[in-house]
Amino acid sequence: MLGFLVAEDAIEQIDKNISRVTALSDDLIDKAINFGINLLIAAIIFFVGKLVLKAVRKLINNIFSKSSVDVGVVKFVDSIVKALGYIIIIIVICGQIGIQTTSLITLLGTAGVSIGLALQGSLSNFAGGILILVGKPFVVGNYIKAEDVEGVVTKIDILYTTLHTVDNKMVKMPNGTLSNSVVTNYTFEGKRRSDLDVGIHYDDDIKKAVEIATHVMNECPYVLPEETNAVVVKELAESAVILQIRMWSTTENYWPARFYLNEKIKEAYEHNEIHIPFNQLDVHVVKA
Repeated sequence: MLGFLVAEDAIEQIDKNISRVTALSDDLIDKAINFGINLLIAAIIFFVGKLVLKAVRKLINNIFSKSSVDVGVVKFVDSIVKALGYIIIIIVICGQIGIQTTSLITLLGTAGVSIGLALQGSLSNFAGGILILVGKPFVVGNYIKAEDVEGVVTKIDILYTTLHTVDNKMVKMPNGTLSNSVVTNYTFEGKRRSDLDVGIHYDDDIKKAVEIATHVMNECPYVLPEETNAVVVKELAESAVILQIRMWSTTENYWPARFYLNEKIKEAYEHNEIHIPFNQLDVHVVKA
C-alpha cells in the first residue's frame, strides 16, 4: 500500500513538472513568435526608413543643385542628413524590438544641447545658410547691400557668404547675420530707376531747366523709352530749386546712366546759362 502511494505521488509530481515544462515551452514559443514578428516589423521599418531617407536626400540634393552651392557644402549637408536619418531609424527599431530607448534619447538630447551651446554661432550660421539657399534672397552674381556692406556675391557657403566690393576687397559675412538683417538686392530685377537730384538758382527759368534736363534724358543711350521717365520739381530748398531726373535703364547700365546724366546735365546747363548754385548764407548786419 505504501509503495502504491509513493508511486502515485511520483506520477503526480511528474505531471506537475510536465505541466510546468509545457507552460514554459508555450511561453517561450509565444515570446519567440512575438520576437520574430517584432524582428520582421523592425526589418520592414529599416527598409522603409532607408527608402524615405533616400527620397529626402534626393530632394535636398535637387534643391542644392538648382543653386550655385559648392559641391563640398552639398556633401556636408547630405552626410548630416544621412547620419540623423539613420539615428532616427535605429531608435525606432530599438523601441520595436523591446530595447529601452529612453536613456539613449536622453543621452543624445544632452549631447545635442551641449554641442548646440558650444557651437551656437556656427549653428546660427548653418541655419541661416539653409534659409538663404532655400529662400534665395540672392544668388551668386547679385549685387547686394547688408549691414552697411555692399558688393557682388561670389560664393555662398553653408556658414558664410563671400562678397567682392567695388574697391576690390573680399568680405565674408556670416549667414546668420544675413538671414536676420535687411538685405537689398540691387540686381534682382532687370531694370532700375536713377533718381538724380539737380539744384538750379531761384532766378533761373524752371520750365527751361526742366526742358533741357528732359532733352538730355531722352538722348541718353541707356534710357528705356518705354518706361515712365520724367523730370519733376522735387523741392524748394534753402539755396536752390531741386529738380529730380527719374530715368529708367537696365540694371547693368545703372551706373553708366548716372555718370552720363551728371556730365551732360552740367554741360547743357552751362551752355544755356542755367546756374547750379552752391550753398550760401546771406548775413545782414544791423547797427545798434
